[in-house]
Amino acid sequence: MCDFVSWLEDEKGNIYFATSNLLQTKEAKQLVKEMYDNNFYHEDIKGHGFLKAYWPELKNPKQCECTDLSSPKNFPAEIIKQIKLGNMRFCLPKEPGQLLLKKASADYQAKCNPLDADYQAKCNPLDADYQAERDALYADWQAKCNPLYANWQAKCEPLYADYQAKCKPLYADWQAKCVELFWIIFDNPKNRKKEWRR
Repeated sequence: MCDFVSWLEDEKGNIYFATSNLLQTKEAKQLVKEMYDNNFYHEDIKGHGFLKAYWPELKNPKQCECTDLSSPKNFPAEIIKQIKLGNMRFCLPKEPGQLLLKKASADYQAKCNPLDADYQAKCNPLDADYQAERDALYADWQAKCNPLYANWQAKCEPLYADYQAKCKPLYADWQAKCVELFWIIFDNPKNRKKEWRR
């Protein structure tokens, strides 16, 4: 998965990236809906897949990405401008502390911790239910598959034994003929490499 900030660059050096304003357009909303229907996740909006889908006319654009927000020098001027304007509110930087002063970063983290805890408290039981149901389905599948596999193996073993019984003498005969042919040819000194003639 691509990270924030991702952008595309064409052969002329023009850059293409998502902004909060762009994501409010009818075309972007439709594209996000289509992508969600195909197991697309909200975080994917920040990536190259979304950008290439939004600008399909770009042929083989360069895929650029930088997660080091410690200095604006790491980004093209257009992206710096949009970050400063707050027009990149559709996703969270990988390390929010790179954009905030220590006090503001600590405040953000302190306010984020209860949100994280609440999310985990609500998600963990759902995860446990999903795991239990999935494990039950897997156990059911295995119970049905194991006898089928054993039956298949039992039927294959005599077929393989028959195949081996028929192939072994053919292989031995082929090998014996090849060995004999080699030595017949080798018997003539004219067929040998110089160092093997005497």
